[in-house]
Amino acid sequence: MIFDLRLSYLRFSYDRTSLTRGYDLTQLGWPAALNNQVTVRVSPQPQVTGYNGVFSTSGSGSTIFARNDVQSIAPTMIKIRGRHTLKFGGEFRRNTHNYYQQNNPSGNFTFDRLLTAGNPFAAGNTGDGFASYLLGYANGGGVTNNAFVAGQQIYRAMHVGDQFQLTPRLTLNYGVRFEQMGPWSERFDRLIVLLPGATNELSGVLNLKGKIGFVNSPDSPSRNNTKLGNLWSPRLGLAWRVINKTVVRAGYGIFWLGNDIAFGFAPNGDLSNAYTTPFLGTLDGSVTPNDTLRNPFPNGLIAPPGRSPNLQRLLYGQGITAAVYDEPHAYTQQWNFGVQRELPGGTALSVAYAGAKGSHLPGPGQQLNQLPAQFMSLGASLQDQVTNPFFGQVQIGTLAQPRVARGQLLRPYPHYTGFAMQAPPNRNSIYHSAQFKVERRFARGGSLLGAYTWSKLISDTDTLTGWLEPGGGAGGVQNNYDISAERSLTLYDTPHRAVISYIVDLPFGKGQRFGASMAGVPSKLISGWGINGVTTFQSGNPLPIGVAVNTTNSFGGGQRPNRTGQSANSDGSAQSRVGRWFNTSAFVAPGSFTFGNSSRTMPDARSHGISNFDFSLFKNTQITERVGLQFRTEIFNLFNRVRFGYPGTALGNPQFGVISGQFNDPRLVQFALRLLF
Repeated sequence: MIFDLRLSYLRFSYDRTSLTRGYDLTQLGWPAALNNQVTVRVSPQPQVTGYNGVFSTSGSGSTIFARNDVQSIAPTMIKIRGRHTLKFGGEFRRNTHNYYQQNNPSGNFTFDRLLTAGNPFAAGNTGDGFASYLLGYANGGGVTNNAFVAGQQIYRAMHVGDQFQLTPRLTLNYGVRFEQMGPWSERFDRLIVLLPGATNELSGVLNLKGKIGFVNSPDSPSRNNTKLGNLWSPRLGLAWRVINKTVVRAGYGIFWLGNDIAFGFAPNGDLSNAYTTPFLGTLDGSVTPNDTLRNPFPNGLIAPPGRSPNLQRLLYGQGITAAVYDEPHAYTQQWNFGVQRELPGGTALSVAYAGAKGSHLPGPGQQLNQLPAQFMSLGASLQDQVTNPFFGQVQIGTLAQPRVARGQLLRPYPHYTGFAMQAPPNRNSIYHSAQFKVERRFARGGSLLGAYTWSKLISDTDTLTGWLEPGGGAGGVQNNYDISAERSLTLYDTPHRAVISYIVDLPFGKGQRFGASMAGVPSKLISGWGINGVTTFQSGNPLPIGVAVNTTNSFGGGQRPNRTGQSANSDGSAQSRVGRWFNTSAFVAPGSFTFGNSSRTMPDARSHGISNFDFSLFKNTQITERVGLQFRTEIFNLFNRVRFGYPGTALGNPQFGVISGQFNDPRLVQFALRLLF
């Protein structure tokens, strides 16, 4: 019997400050009062459609202050009894998250071509984002003020398992893990939940549903913004030695995804701890400008409300995103089956199938307040200004004006400009792969390993951090009433990947075929040489597809192009296709007030794949019995092969289909000398 007890404590401190911290906003002609109303003063960030890269402000204002702790205790007991090896134990972990983050502390402003277009509802490339910028006609944006929060997660788990040697040739592994994935809480209960079916207090005006509620209140008694689940994870595996040189292995397990993957649930992103004062650049769908950059917030900025009883009213007329408390937990089922065979000459072969199915996966925020599709046929009249029934009851935003767009009042939750579920767990994925591996060990030192995977990954979501993906992510959902239409190849589907790695001791010097009889300095000079390297070949990934300007006027939906029936695949070498990576004629702009029929990713066009060779030459020299010296020359991207970056994938942008950058590094050579003693 073996008892193992592990205790740990981690303290993480991190500050990120902007190079423009302390920026004086009055330099832009703004009122001096705004200097004191923003949490952190930095330069505001413009985003101009069609001019990516011209405004090098991405991340320039990003500010973080973090003080996080992790405390854990994990006891384990192992009991060996005959043919059984029993293992049982548990884990308790407490994570604290004292945090502030805002990527645009002094605001961001978006400029598209519509406010300088002849007709913002007509298809075509009239207007210009830079012209809108020069006039100060932003179509959207705002300033978000964030609070400093004190969040916490508590994780509890117990597990029991057995390794049972059923026969000398057959071993079974089976067990189960019980987990409670601690949801978020906040020291001062500054968390809210979304209540889509609850009656709203503004029902005296209209029969309204949808509101928010505080945790630890009659609306939501728990201190957590998502429920604590009792999660069971069964595991089963076997290893069967069919004959002395052939082994069969198989396994199955259920694995629950931690609550921390949906980071939008964290207190620092909660609406009670952050308030966005919107910039009202236009009130009628970019027909006419309203506020301009000269005085972007005439009524000033609003501070984070916390548990203010006025929070409900503060959020009227705003776009809100929050967690729904009673939602299922995300999990994956994983399974595999493989055969391993020892071949003559020190060679081993492995052939396997592996699969995985993700269920209730979190997706990007799902807009519940999108205009129902049947109203899109009203066309331009959706932007007609009509009497606003909420005038006088909403403090800020478009709904604080005497008149409002007709389409706003046709939305399911007309008292909000957005009403979205945070990371809704209603997405799924499926993965299948065939995996092959060959390994050869050489008698005089060295080895050769080759691995190849053939796979396919399909889902209706990709990642919650699309901005970190090479292609920039696939954007949001096009039609929030039709999530099934999001099903496609994922952005990181990789049908083919082959990796060959090798280590070879060159046959010169002591103990080798050539020069074994040499002694003294000559022996040391020719002995100990070797080479190693890694060669990688990989398919490119599917490309996302979108439009530069959304003309659906769907009040919450997205838009993708229409397919013309042509294939997006384009023949020719990579170098010849840099200016037109895929067949752009395969796509046309959809009509205004309509959705496109393109899938979330292109099934017939991919990014540039990988064909890379890394190589090194090394020499080991034993100076004395206890002291050695190693010299290495390492060459990354040996043949200096370019891997092009992603092309523009937004129809309507000048860069649509055009590659303007390199994804990998050019050849890199480095030398190293290591003393071993």
